[in-house]
Amino acid sequence: MSEANKAVVRRYFEDAPCHPAACDEIFAPRFLFHTIQRTSLTPQTMESSPTDERAAYERIKVVWGGWAMTIDQMLAEGDRVMVQWTFRGVHQGEFDGLPPTGKQVTWSGINIFRLADGKIAEVWDISDRLWMWQQLGVLPDISEAIAKAREAIATQTSGREA
Repeated sequence: MSEANKAVVRRYFEDAPCHPAACDEIFAPRFLFHTIQRTSLTPQTMESSPTDERAAYERIKVVWGGWAMTIDQMLAEGDRVMVQWTFRGVHQGEFDGLPPTGKQVTWSGINIFRLADGKIAEVWDISDRLWMWQQLGVLPDISEAIAKAREAIATQTSGREA
């Protein structure tokens, strides 16, 4: 069962992006997608379908151009498959209100899939979106942000001592 489940999940990364019709074969008619999206820190659960996923792949092509996801690690046990992945793309379309920057981005994450009857029934998505926003120039590098915070704290502290 684990090997068959891994084969279905591999198609999520390797087949469906190029052949969105594969979504009908790998996703349950209705499934749950758990994630933290956009700038929210609140996990979101969305119900999705193969049709929704085909549309998502088309949106990704518009936003990220010749994008690709690679599987770095894959583990399976029972009805679960875990994948550590890396995403690469060029920001060519509007994304969450940000106009195209033309910047190459790379970020990584982990997805956990639950399969039922040979199809993806649930997905948990955890990815490093902070790194993506930094590469797009929206957020400062963490060392720069820490330096600014240190300066602000030092200013506040010295103001209280005076």
